[in-house]
Amino acid sequence: MKKRLTRSVILLLASVFAQPLYALEFECSAGSDKRFIRLELPGIEHLCEVTVTYTNDERKVMWYADHDSNFCTEKTNELTNKYENKWGFTCEQWPDHDGVDKLNARQRTILDAELKALIAQGQSTNSPPFLVEGLKAAASPNGANGNNLLVIQFFLHEPNTGSTKDVTHVIHDDGVSWNTLSKIDTLAKYIDENEGYIVNSALISSVTDNGAMKIITVLDEAASTGSQPSAGCYGNQTLATQSDGKIIARTPHRYVCPEADAG
Repeated sequence: MKKRLTRSVILLLASVFAQPLYALEFECSAGSDKRFIRLELPGIEHLCEVTVTYTNDERKVMWYADHDSNFCTEKTNELTNKYENKWGFTCEQWPDHDGVDKLNARQRTILDAELKALIAQGQSTNSPPFLVEGLKAAASPNGANGNNLLVIQFFLHEPNTGSTKDVTHVIHDDGVSWNTLSKIDTLAKYIDENEGYIVNSALISSVTDNGAMKIITVLDEAASTGSQPSAGCYGNQTLATQSDGKIIARTPHRYVCPEADAG
């Protein structure tokens, strides 16, 4: 299904994919002095890092943690309060892109464990090295009988090849223990194809109570002889994981495209 959409809305949606997915980010200003306070999860050298970035792009790590990312959340909020109440800055929280702030304490514990295991895997000599550069998390809001689903999409970078990819962990939690139902390599491969278009990216948006995953997508128009380049299209599809780990579609892949430039 295809509809038209204005270019301004397309560019707004594109920013979700273009910007780093920080767990918490505040823009703090006092006159001409502007600083960014960020909780970076994962950090560059640690599980999480609380950083301040200045207008000259200097980045300082104020605190870090290697075991519990909630520590970094607490320190980020403490530092922001100091900037506002002690040092006279006005701080504005940027939109939540990675979903970590919406997770409860138990879900954060699960996320930390999965992230640490993946970081260790990337550093292992038994597999090609990779770095975890970001993540996107979503959880079912009210799992029936304590049966909650947590979905974490990790974005990976291979320094030796320069290639990037994503892997999505679908995790079931009954409140006592959790297990990973599925690990999905390159989520975009599971999105229904649309004639004439190629799925460029797919990003977890949310998880429903019944365990379905809502995905937002970016598409490019397939090249054809004599055709003019087309701006990207954006869409959505709902997927679900079966008990055997297979991925099935719950809805069709619907998408919208920008208006063609006036000739």
